[in-house]
Amino acid sequence: MIWLVLAASTSAAAAAVPTGPIVSSTDLDAPHRLRGGAVVGLTIGAGLVGASGYPNDLNKIGVRSEYSASAWMAGTGETLFLMGALTDYLSFGFWYAHASASSAHWRSEGDGGGIRVEAFPLVGLFPSLQGLGVIGQFGLGSGNLRSTLPGLPESSGTQSFIGAGALYEWSFGHFLGGHFGAGPNLEFDAIWSLPFERHGLTASARFVFYGGGA
Repeated sequence: MIWLVLAASTSAAAAAVPTGPIVSSTDLDAPHRLRGGAVVGLTIGAGLVGASGYPNDLNKIGVRSEYSASAWMAGTGETLFLMGALTDYLSFGFWYAHASASSAHWRSEGDGGGIRVEAFPLVGLFPSLQGLGVIGQFGLGSGNLRSTLPGLPESSGTQSFIGAGALYEWSFGHFLGGHFGAGPNLEFDAIWSLPFERHGLTASARFVFYGGGA
């Protein structure tokens, strides 16, 4: 009986020994192989903006004679963001943006700040597209619309901001254990409140520094 028990134990141990190649943990992809640490970035670009609304006065909201609306205006915009790279495919943090636009008869400015999310969903599926990402921005925004012609009312408001877009970045250089990235950025942003709304499409250049990763 004892001989049978020892024989069974020896057979089980032999079956448990791996016969294929042993993969070292150092050969597996680390959580931050591409992106890690603090993320500091800036986008600078230009695009088209439209705005409309009423003065920020409850007595004038809805009064047709107080309504202003622009056609498309050309403008510029900048966004500064500070985030943390949680994984190769997800970064989360904060942002602040300012934009201005004008046409022959109108001028508009917009500001916003809040939460920013960047996701790179193709990192594991298509390594050649690991730099392709999507953007989401949410927070508080304010804006205004002024006419260069006399007698037309100014519209303005402060409330909600939402933005969405896409980006592509190429990594280059190394500094203090991190690396730089740059590429194009395309984004649609909207500011809206009870008396006012402002929306625009901006194409920009993106510059970013990652505190870790390749």
